[in-house]
Amino acid sequence: MILLIYTSKVSSRLYYILNLVIREMMEIEYEITNEVQTFQNYQGPKLNYSSKVFNDAPFISAHQILFESGIHQQRTDTTEYQGIPVLFASNQPASMPYDPLAAAFFMVSRYEEYLPFRGDSYGRFRGERSIAYKKSFHFIPVVNHYVEHIKQLLHHYNPSMRFGARSYQFILTYDIDIAYSFLEKGAMRSQGALLKALITGDKDFIETRKKVLTGKMPDPYDTFDYQFYLNNKYQVYPIYFFHLGDYGTNDKSIPWTSERLQNLIRDINNRYLTGLHPSFASNSKFKLLGLEIARLNAITGKPTIRSRQHYIMLKFPDTYNILTSIGINDDYSMGYHNILGFRAGICTPFHFYDINREEQTSLRIHPFCAMDSTLHHQLNLTSETALEEVKQYVDEVRKVNGTFTFIAHNNLIGAQSEFAGWSTQFEELIKYAKE
Repeated sequence: MILLIYTSKVSSRLYYILNLVIREMMEIEYEITNEVQTFQNYQGPKLNYSSKVFNDAPFISAHQILFESGIHQQRTDTTEYQGIPVLFASNQPASMPYDPLAAAFFMVSRYEEYLPFRGDSYGRFRGERSIAYKKSFHFIPVVNHYVEHIKQLLHHYNPSMRFGARSYQFILTYDIDIAYSFLEKGAMRSQGALLKALITGDKDFIETRKKVLTGKMPDPYDTFDYQFYLNNKYQVYPIYFFHLGDYGTNDKSIPWTSERLQNLIRDINNRYLTGLHPSFASNSKFKLLGLEIARLNAITGKPTIRSRQHYIMLKFPDTYNILTSIGINDDYSMGYHNILGFRAGICTPFHFYDINREEQTSLRIHPFCAMDSTLHHQLNLTSETALEEVKQYVDEVRKVNGTFTFIAHNNLIGAQSEFAGWSTQFEELIKYAKE
């Protein structure tokens, strides 16, 4: 059963959001017409997306954002519909008091991040500056609810209409920024760290370092056997992102030439999916990105097609266009570094739309809504409180049969982690997310 959509105009933005909402998320087919007679004579399900009113069809009053080009300040008037905050509220007589297609496009395209904003010390867009945070709906995957609103509207007019049955999914991911705390650092870095500890009188560091290097205790960051245990116990198949950049101010990884590190990557690559964690430095020196991909390709023997930005360094549309140009098909960076929440207002994978070029790209975006380093370093939560916070996000995603994606770090889930008690709570999170 094909949905016929009437609109007086067509645009690449409209096609993009219809493909996402109708074809991918509702899992039905559609066609567009601007012929009034064709629309009125059609006997199947139909939707009027225009400024015209037809008495026998569900009507969404179209907002101009889907028919514009370029970036402009937008009035994103908000209201509530069926208990969900919505954008582009309208007083026009229509089947619902807002434009869900325009609202969905505004959120998933990250339209507001193309506009001028004051970034943090690294130039990143802070979650607190988003309209979702300011209007207190950053914790809700609103786009998924917008899709439900359209489905309900269509079903009201066509009770026999059937949509695809999407199901809740849990995706666990690991960022391996620094595989080992003491091992494989090289003589200069190890000696420098020891000298610093001696100067500051950090006896715990000195004693732990001695035990690790003499084989009397495991490296605190080496939690990989624990990860494998949890993966097997709860039947999760994580995605691992490896940092293979050179040492720098914001890049502290183990040298990529380390045999121990390379063996670890190969072992994990044989068990699970892997991807690149591009270095901080690669954001300003793009040639480094190709070099780091080549390193991972050489280690795994496979082409690298997945990535997640170190420090969640995202600049629109530059970052995504660069990733696409070097062969990355799937990126997992869509989330905030400093708050929990749905950066694009969605918990379903989607293609990136480049507003500057006004085209849908081949890059598939996999949004996340929570990260352990945010819980600990940014929000300063106890491990118990952190678990309860994240559970609420799991519940929100379940409501819309979306995909809950969580970011973990090997250095934060060990028994000796600075995030006290998180090792136990982390297992509880996996158990809860898998139920």
